Amino acid sequence: MKKTAIIAFGIAILMAACTTTKTVISQPDAPKVEETTPVVSLPTVTPSTEFISITEAISLLDNPQQTAELAKKYGYKIINDYAVYRLDAYKPMMYKNCRPAKAMGANVYEDMPKPLRKGVSSYIAMRDDVTIGVFNEAAYSNLVQQLAAAGFTLERDGYEQVFTNGTIMAYCHASRKTVRLAKN
Repeated sequence: MKKTAIIAFGIAILMAACTTTKTVISQPDAPKVEETTPVVSLPTVTPSTEFISITEAISLLDNPQQTAELAKKYGYKIINDYAVYRLDAYKPMMYKNCRPAKAMGANVYEDMPKPLRKGVSSYIAMRDDVTIGVFNEAAYSNLVQQLAAAGFTLERDGYEQVFTNGTIMAYCHASRKTVRLAKN
């Protein structure tokens, strides 16, 4: 009992010795600064006339029946039911300045279309999403710049950059030079 009283007394003295006092000095009223939000202007990018633009690809998400019209406008060839062997199946596959990969069977191909030497090669693969694939760096950077101009913001950076505008997600894969658009 005596031991507990001594310990309690020691703790009380220790607590009293460790307390600090804080003096508060009031500052005079600072002049009020009006906060304004900066106006962000979106970059202007001229979409390439060689392949489909991002805004047209977004409209394909809602209206896939525009496929034939856009194919005619840009000179794309269409293969319906294009399947990549043991990977994916696309409803229509549109390609320009490309050749389809080696056929493995009826509407089954070894890979995505391959580029030719002339012109800007590109393809558009459609499922529930729209994938635009190009084969040169200038065309790919034009697609990514179109995303920024359309109001997309970078949500996640990494192996595959993910952009969003709130309703549509855009997945950009730099090494494959593809932009995949999907509804959120």
